[in-house]
Amino acid sequence: MTAARFLAAALLVLTAGCPDRTIVEVPVGQDKIEQLDIPAVPKGFDILFVIDDSGSMVDEQASLRANFPKMIEVLEQLDGGLPDVHIGVVTPNMGTSATDGSSAAPAGTCNGQGEGGALRALDGIRFLSDRPDGSGGRIRNYSGTLADAFSQLANVGAAGCGLEQHLEAMKRATDGSNPLNAGFLREDAYLAVIVIADEDDCSLAKSSLFDAIPRSDPRYGEKINFRCISQGVVCESPATDFFAADGPREDCHPREDSTELTTIKRYADHLKSLKADPRDIAVAAITGDPENFEIVTTGGVTEVGNACSNAGAEAAPAVRTDALLQQFQLSTRSTICQGDLSQGLRQIGELITERIDPCFDSNLADVDPATPGPQYECTVTEVRRAPGQPEEELDVLPACDRGAPPCFRIEEDPVQCSYTAADPHLKLVIERSAAVDPTLHLKAACVTANSAGPVL
Repeated sequence: MTAARFLAAALLVLTAGCPDRTIVEVPVGQDKIEQLDIPAVPKGFDILFVIDDSGSMVDEQASLRANFPKMIEVLEQLDGGLPDVHIGVVTPNMGTSATDGSSAAPAGTCNGQGEGGALRALDGIRFLSDRPDGSGGRIRNYSGTLADAFSQLANVGAAGCGLEQHLEAMKRATDGSNPLNAGFLREDAYLAVIVIADEDDCSLAKSSLFDAIPRSDPRYGEKINFRCISQGVVCESPATDFFAADGPREDCHPREDSTELTTIKRYADHLKSLKADPRDIAVAAITGDPENFEIVTTGGVTEVGNACSNAGAEAAPAVRTDALLQQFQLSTRSTICQGDLSQGLRQIGELITERIDPCFDSNLADVDPATPGPQYECTVTEVRRAPGQPEEELDVLPACDRGAPPCFRIEEDPVQCSYTAADPHLKLVIERSAAVDPTLHLKAACVTANSAGPVL
């Protein structure tokens, strides 16, 4: 069976039970389908930033604060403008504490529980809340612009613990253990977690890691950081101990047998437990490139080399942080090595909105060029997703030129969909004549005209 005929057959299956839909033979070469899966009623977003507050992050923090509007601009392009958002900030400063309940003696700027996953405060509030009031205005718990308020909240300084526990701080911020964070997470909102750091995660299972090197050692900081990495990461090529040989390493991943660091599974399982549907969670990072992993020895001290290839930039390869991202369908990573975080933040904005974004990334096929105007071939199905219940397919919606509401149409929107590579910029629109159940989702499958669309 040719690819084109296979797609036609697949669409026939998708449209079974909907007698008013006619499938046009798909021209040869149009062998892809783009799929959308969006809520019928958009929900709000709870956005948590984990911002490295160690001494090497001054420039990156400044770029984050300056370019935060790049992410917000993407959210503002949604229908209805900026959605209902909660925005919070934590640092990875967990002091010398570990998940076994122990804490080591102070070590430099690392002390006790650190900030313990508490959301940073601004004028007495622990997170920014900004939501539509239903009449064209906004209800906010801060003064000034959102960009200015975030800039103040994200100004976390550079005096935090140099052994960063990004993922444990994220967990403490969202597991309900800290009463200061009450109200930030909402059951009916999407969750986005964003890690911005130039070091990898070093979430501790045991605080004894701090005592592995004598405090009197003049290279204590470098050696403790290297012990964290050697306890948390293993590479397959070569598979020798990190102290055995300098040079590049490939196929690096988190260690499963570490006695001093936590597992990545701990944090993936935690995040997934927060939502009935793991697709309601987006995880992003702006970090050092995990693939650029090298062991170097300088002045008799063995360390992990700089993951940045451009002069003047420094970051450690974020192998553990990247492994968390790989556990989620909605995830993205960009490099912190560029210094300018504008593109990375815009990329994160696009990821966050993907869950409710009706825009198509690919060019849709005109399946009947002989008929005036574009003739798109799509199937749009309403499904119900209730917590703890299997997905229930309810109805296949007709195109609006073939049936009464609820129905769908494809229209051009060069503003909301400006970020897509498609030309023209198209989006899915649903027309309704009655209120809609908030548990409904829309699943669309449309034939694309290029080979870049996702395969069905």
